[in-house]
Amino acid sequence: MKSNDQRSRVGLASAILLLSAVGSAGAQAETIYSDSFSSGNISDWSTSGNVDAHNGTIRLRGGSTATHTLSTAGYSSVSVSLTMSAGSLENNEFCYGEVSTDGGSSWTTAVTVANGDDNGTQFNSSSSPAGIDNNTDVQLRFRGTGSTTGDYCYGHQALVTGTGGAPTDPDISAPASVSFSNVAPGNTSSQVITVSNQGSAPLVISNTSAPTAPFSITSNNCGTVAAGSSCAISATFSPSSEGSFGSAITLTSNDPDESSLTINLSGSSSEGGGSVEDFDPLTGSGNVSRSALTMTTLINGSDPGSLVNFSHYALPADAAMPTNQFEGSLELFGEASGGAFDEHKDTFRYTGSQDATRKHLPEFDFEFVQTGSHIVPKQRGSIPSNHPEWEYVLTPGRVWNENSDAGYSRVALPFALQQKNANCMHNGVMSFLFKDDGSVSDVAYQIASETCLYYQFDMWGQLSASYTPQSVGNSAALVSDYQAEVAARMPSKPLSALAQDYPGTDYTAFATPNGKDPLAISLVGFVIDGTHYVGGCSTRQGTYPYCESLVVPSYSSAKSVFAGGALMRLEQKYPGTFNQSIGSYISECNTNGNWNDVTFGNALDMGTGNYKLASYMSDEGASHTNDLFLPEDHASKINYSCTEYPRKATPGTKWVYHTSDTYILGTAMNAYLQGIEGSSSDIFTDILLDEVLAPLGVSPTAEFTRRTYDSVQQPFAGWGLMWLRDDVAKIGAFLADDNQSVLHQGQLDAALQRDSSDRGLEPLTDYKYNNGFWAHEVSSDMSGCSNLLWLPFMSGYGGISVLILPNNSVYYYFGDDDEYLWMDAAQEAHAIRSLCQ
Repeated sequence: MKSNDQRSRVGLASAILLLSAVGSAGAQAETIYSDSFSSGNISDWSTSGNVDAHNGTIRLRGGSTATHTLSTAGYSSVSVSLTMSAGSLENNEFCYGEVSTDGGSSWTTAVTVANGDDNGTQFNSSSSPAGIDNNTDVQLRFRGTGSTTGDYCYGHQALVTGTGGAPTDPDISAPASVSFSNVAPGNTSSQVITVSNQGSAPLVISNTSAPTAPFSITSNNCGTVAAGSSCAISATFSPSSEGSFGSAITLTSNDPDESSLTINLSGSSSEGGGSVEDFDPLTGSGNVSRSALTMTTLINGSDPGSLVNFSHYALPADAAMPTNQFEGSLELFGEASGGAFDEHKDTFRYTGSQDATRKHLPEFDFEFVQTGSHIVPKQRGSIPSNHPEWEYVLTPGRVWNENSDAGYSRVALPFALQQKNANCMHNGVMSFLFKDDGSVSDVAYQIASETCLYYQFDMWGQLSASYTPQSVGNSAALVSDYQAEVAARMPSKPLSALAQDYPGTDYTAFATPNGKDPLAISLVGFVIDGTHYVGGCSTRQGTYPYCESLVVPSYSSAKSVFAGGALMRLEQKYPGTFNQSIGSYISECNTNGNWNDVTFGNALDMGTGNYKLASYMSDEGASHTNDLFLPEDHASKINYSCTEYPRKATPGTKWVYHTSDTYILGTAMNAYLQGIEGSSSDIFTDILLDEVLAPLGVSPTAEFTRRTYDSVQQPFAGWGLMWLRDDVAKIGAFLADDNQSVLHQGQLDAALQRDSSDRGLEPLTDYKYNNGFWAHEVSSDMSGCSNLLWLPFMSGYGGISVLILPNNSVYYYFGDDDEYLWMDAAQEAHAIRSLCQ
């Protein structure tokens, strides 16, 4: 139950002796899991970043992680021993050995190696974090935070031991201390304290002592707690004067070895009411000169009247660390009527009341937490809205001080509007001033870019607002998860750095391939050798200032990542999934008999044999908009998809593109999974997210998929994902790695044209389509390539391309000019390292 975070330095011989001692201590101690990595097989570790087996270790380069999940069910007195070393670290770069007892939501650090200790010396520590006994979801993690692939972390040993037989007594577990957020006198901060029974017999809590003022218990359901269950105590901190305060709650129970457990409470109060963390500190003087979005403009309600350059929303070079701490809710007023709108493109010719509502923001009332100079929304992904047209996507922003803001702190909050039931993304920024006491200025906002082919506009304005300082539920986890998200991002540099890192490279071939208009590109990037080279972010009002938080849609690249990734994962877990019959799992597809001989693999390949028009993309544009894309319920989408097309060819022989076929596949995979793993299983959450994307370290933004709005909540599978640029880089790098063990290797090799015997179906001359991935034969465009060269790529509506190149690099851009031009970039990647096969 007690954790030991003390780090001890040992030489190699001492480490071996210590590990041997741990493994043999006590007659009943057993080895639950052990890996010394001597075999060179690291397939049971989920990795992100640049990780490989190297000379009897698991090696992490730059910002990388390696995670192993195990069960300690049936064991008590469990101990984890981790051994690490490091090389070439710089200041503020670390190697960590960590343990999680809650499936990766939070981590206990067992070993830390820093600059100065990175000479190959091995460091070892044993840890027994609370909750590790009799736990089916324990995770071990090696993590490096280096900035380049020349920064090394080495895992030498992971050893987990325990005593056989689960505890037969009740076993109480609760936090040793709880800290309340700093509030002003007269305000209240709340916390929910979870008390768990980690034993195998009922825990009876006979008494819960009341803390002294200004602390109090507002609710308590802790009486008898079943084995493996938990209860909750809600406590508040309501100071009436300034100062630091402390008290405690004592629980009396039938736990035989801990009959009395004390939870210490602490909190502080000041008129400011806030205490800013030292995360990503700013070192500027605060002496910022600005000509737009000034304090006078924001405080006095002077509507800006026109768009401004996005540089006025950016974090200034001389920004100072914020002196106010934001935690609570921000609400806007007048969204339905305020602001201005300027339309640039409207292919659908929206008119009437629909057009009027489209020109204004949805209602805005959301919670945020702050960590240092960053502000983090509680909700990520598309947030359901009562607005008939728009849903918000909120992403992390920045907080800072400027001397001319009279003690207020300034916030820049990136956001996007996504069309309801659709995938277009319109990115913008909000900005406002606030103080700890709840004082807040108006909120200025503007949108001046998008990833959307058919509807493009600017929207801007200034609205009055209300800030309610209050404790945000799960705020500590939100902060720690966000800090981990930032730390786990792939090391990045501007595209222009390619010219220095790979002399002779023309980086403009990546930034604007084949002369593409920069304004048409939301994001562009190239990943090679563990570094993410980034560009794009051009808007009609200068460069978007928070490119790391800019959201892009997947459109049909989801056919590769979602439909392809999920089916290849199912094939890895349940061999034969590709050959399952569509008609066996979807009753709506049984009405005409056209789907009983169509397999999951046929649907993924666009080779169902069911179609009307065989010419390129003719069926896709004929009726999909009204009958597949616009309906919000599953019944309408699946009935159309199953019955629209007659049988015209043998399944698996003719390529005809239908997004409806991918919707059918997603529905069939969901039904198939539920038949194996239970009726509550979900193909996106339980397969694609939990087993494919989450281990890569994707952001919470990428943990979203479009679904139907009815009770079925069917994920679309063929469109409707959203990503940040780091998500795109990680997903691409994962696919480019030919040494993964998550997806079925044979099917992935076929998808990425690594199997010359399985190229897939042919949409056009010199093009293939296989397992949801496109490919183009380009040997005549690449110098020195004597054999056929098929380059696989993902493609999305409007101008989205993600190339998975055979030289273990990735190139992508997200555009909306309906052009798919990337040959310049592919040739420049070939110049860096040959693509020839």
